[in-house]
Amino acid sequence: MTSHKKFGRDDLYQIGEVSKIGGISQRTLRHYDELGLMRPDVVGDNGYRYYSRETMLKIPVIHYLKMMGFSLDEIATMQQHSDLQEAKRLFAQHLDICDEEARALAERRRAIVDWNNLMDEANTVLQVRPTDVSVKYSPPHELLCLPSRFTGSFAESIVSLDFAAYVSAIDNAITGPVIMEFPTVDDAKAAASDGRECDVRLLQKAIRPLKPENAWTSPGQMYLTTYHVGAFEEMSSAFDRLLEYARDNGYKLSGTAIERFVSDYWTTNNPELFVTEILLPTETE
Repeated sequence: MTSHKKFGRDDLYQIGEVSKIGGISQRTLRHYDELGLMRPDVVGDNGYRYYSRETMLKIPVIHYLKMMGFSLDEIATMQQHSDLQEAKRLFAQHLDICDEEARALAERRRAIVDWNNLMDEANTVLQVRPTDVSVKYSPPHELLCLPSRFTGSFAESIVSLDFAAYVSAIDNAITGPVIMEFPTVDDAKAAASDGRECDVRLLQKAIRPLKPENAWTSPGQMYLTTYHVGAFEEMSSAFDRLLEYARDNGYKLSGTAIERFVSDYWTTNNPELFVTEILLPTETE
């Protein structure tokens, strides 16, 4: 059989014609046939497949459902159901999937925005290379907190395997700069200059809500702050600037020292591009 006339109908189309009209490959049409999604109306003695216009209308439906994320098996199931309950179940299932994907996409976007802002800050500091000390107010911030131990390596504290495992264990996600809080200014200076070990808090902004046992809230207060550009092991001079400013201007330091890593091992391995903001909680004497 080589023509449509033998079937007594002029509205049948060979698979090549269907492929061209529907914008779909012949291989895909054969696959749809195997799955029972779209069977030819007639198969000739020579194995040629012929499709009616009515059957071809399934192509846009299949494309539309695929666009919504349905698998071909799910589409086949949907087309064969005897009522709409199975269709409703499948749509509800894919709605849940979409909600989860939307949440993941929103988290990813938030992290990218935060890191993009950090790169803007780092590039500005690298261009200006400020050495001045400023006084600023920082409002309370809830941060993910892990008590840790500085063992002499900034790399191992900033890109902490323990912290990464901790984030995964509590099913959260992080964004923004790594922050390390030292018990005292002397501890922070000694860690930078001599690699001296001490207890620290590793802090970072969480994307998902935190349980109280995982959170630490920084108090809203005034800070003396300055930037350091370069290797973390060379931050002593920045601490000296802060201490001198506090002494000369009558500021009383409150004890702890905070290092906020603007650009670090997460974004570059070049120490010349490292930017750290150092913050010392303070009050006027």
